[in-house]
Amino acid sequence: MRSGVIFCLMMMVILSWSCEDPNTLAVTKAFSGNNLQTAYVDTFTVNISTVQLDSVLTNNSGTVLLGKYLDERLGTVSSSTYMNLSFQNTFLPTSGPQYTFDSIALILPYNHYYIGDTTQPVKLNVYQLTEPFQLRKLPVTTEQKLSVYGNAYGYYNSTTFPQFPSPLSTATVKFNPHNDSVNIRLPNALGAKWFQLAQIDSAKLFSNPNSFAGSFFYGIHIDVDPATQACIAGFKSNKVKIRLYYSHASGSDIPTSNHIDFVNYSVQFNNIQADRKGTDIAGIQPYQPVPSSLTGNSTYIQTGTGLVTLIQFPSLKTFFSTNNGVILNAAYLQIHPLQGSYPKYLAPPSSLQLYFTDKSNIPLTPISGGLASIVYDYEYGINTFYSFSIFSYVYGQIKASTNYFPPMILGPSGSQGADVSRVYLGDQLHPNTKIKLLIYYSYVVP
Repeated sequence: MRSGVIFCLMMMVILSWSCEDPNTLAVTKAFSGNNLQTAYVDTFTVNISTVQLDSVLTNNSGTVLLGKYLDERLGTVSSSTYMNLSFQNTFLPTSGPQYTFDSIALILPYNHYYIGDTTQPVKLNVYQLTEPFQLRKLPVTTEQKLSVYGNAYGYYNSTTFPQFPSPLSTATVKFNPHNDSVNIRLPNALGAKWFQLAQIDSAKLFSNPNSFAGSFFYGIHIDVDPATQACIAGFKSNKVKIRLYYSHASGSDIPTSNHIDFVNYSVQFNNIQADRKGTDIAGIQPYQPVPSSLTGNSTYIQTGTGLVTLIQFPSLKTFFSTNNGVILNAAYLQIHPLQGSYPKYLAPPSSLQLYFTDKSNIPLTPISGGLASIVYDYEYGINTFYSFSIFSYVYGQIKASTNYFPPMILGPSGSQGADVSRVYLGDQLHPNTKIKLLIYYSYVVP
């Protein structure tokens, strides 16, 4: 048995490519009887490019994103939100003078996410929609490839719906993500109309939530004023509400204060836009990679806008095909955000995911071991990184009949509608922060 193992491991690896790692067996360590030695290579060529996806789904993220901010490398990013609302409990206040409408307000509870400068004011406009929501449907064919960030139907970062030209309400606020919520007063005329209809209930609108949201009040669009340039904040979509206040004269001298909440009913998504004018990727086209050599030896990832990074290993197949006695032990891809590019108010994604792709440059399916959370170097700030274990990917491609390793897409993990975090990644020629592929292997010395 041992002689068979020795026979299949007779190829020598070029030791000038190797260096020792304290966490593995030393290169000079020989196993009794078969001279098995271990080493690793960390000088493989890794090519990276920035890719702009066509569009990404942003519904069902659980987050309302509102605001606008300027990123020094990626341009201006803005987010508005669309949602429908209806009541949870039947609202049928008895008609008569004992019930009195008070006021109506839109309440947006923070989820504590933010990016950008929260000391600057943000102007918000609340619009009423003029049409009901309709899912965007894509034609499905056997040749069609769907991104992991898309589907055959849904609401995308580019989706819009018609609205009345004038806003229901306008408010200028300073987002404070550590507070409870943002409150925006809505017109008394709107609340009074709803209250009156609820009292007479002529159309049964206030006993059927679906009728209210589907045929009476289609929903709202909360947009940011174009002149705003401050920050983007996140809010809990399942806690957003329009609250209608009214009083009940219960027979005492002091009326009883009451309210009813109109909460997110079935649809909520974020419309997220990026203006790349004046940046290194100003002319980027969907699915057309922009090499890192054209963007300051860096590539970019940005959640919500569909910006991802394409990764290629042009020499990896050749290494294993010309050294076919090598046993693969482990494979890691280490990625470091550019130093100084991620202050607290511009935090990078908490995790990233690797995906299989092909010539389409569409992220198709997740790669096993391709999910990594960011590890911060809090002391010096120079060794913050994501580390991906890609053994199964490399091993599978060694056994494949192709003469190359297919590319990978590195992008956000999970929903694209929950934040607009971004990260800058350095290529192998970047002076400070480099991407690195590490291959650990064993071989037999004759």
